[in-house]
Amino acid sequence: MLVPALQAFLATFLALGINWYVGQCMSERPIVAGLIAGIIFGDIPTGVAIGCALEAIFMGAVNVGGAVSAEPVTATVVTVAFVVTTGMNQGVAITAVGTPLGLVAGIIYLMMFNVFMSLFAPAVDWAARTGNGSEKKLLMVRWVGWFVKYFLISIPSFLAVYIGAEPVAAIANQIPDNVIAGFTACGNLLPAVGMALLLKMLWDNKLAVYYLLGFVLVSYLNLPMVAVAALGAVIVVVTALRDKELLDLKKRGVALASSTGDAVDEEEEDFFA
Repeated sequence: MLVPALQAFLATFLALGINWYVGQCMSERPIVAGLIAGIIFGDIPTGVAIGCALEAIFMGAVNVGGAVSAEPVTATVVTVAFVVTTGMNQGVAITAVGTPLGLVAGIIYLMMFNVFMSLFAPAVDWAARTGNGSEKKLLMVRWVGWFVKYFLISIPSFLAVYIGAEPVAAIANQIPDNVIAGFTACGNLLPAVGMALLLKMLWDNKLAVYYLLGFVLVSYLNLPMVAVAALGAVIVVVTALRDKELLDLKKRGVALASSTGDAVDEEEEDFFA
């Protein structure tokens, strides 16, 4: 399992490292991390399928500052590694491996990040205090810090595949078919749970009509997701144009009221003069 473990390490390093190297390009999202893992493991369809499933689950998991709710990259990469290398059932892997691993990896990520920053911050201060040539030292500290940080954070993926792939596969092979069917059903329901968590954060009574519209289009009219997405884009454009017109009218009204007020003031000054 050394080669798959190294592949998992590389996929995690690229997904996390590229994301922060180029300015948060969202390569840390499961749907992109799954693609990267699929390319490295040589099974792009499986990587994308697992990435899409975990993206729906972790869609509302957004890490802000030091608050880390989950770490979906490790969960996605390890899940893809288990499915591709051991032949584990995809539903079982998503339910029993990917989802809990994302939460556990979030805690590990937070601990490693805090330890790293406690060592990295003094190095930045040292580089900034050196005077002449501090720019080069800051750049060096930045590059070294970037590499060390994501090298350390990628180690859990390596260990999870290197140590856990064979035992987990052995356990999965002993699971009865009816239990696997239950895991698969749970895996199919988890994206709905992720969407529900996201809606809980974004819900507003003004959005209810759009939610109902999407439900009717998919459930009763059987429109494909591409058609629903295109219709949503049209609604967004129409709404944006309407809001722009209203804003322009509001600005014109304020400008007209201001000019009218100035004219009245001038007339009063002329009268009393």
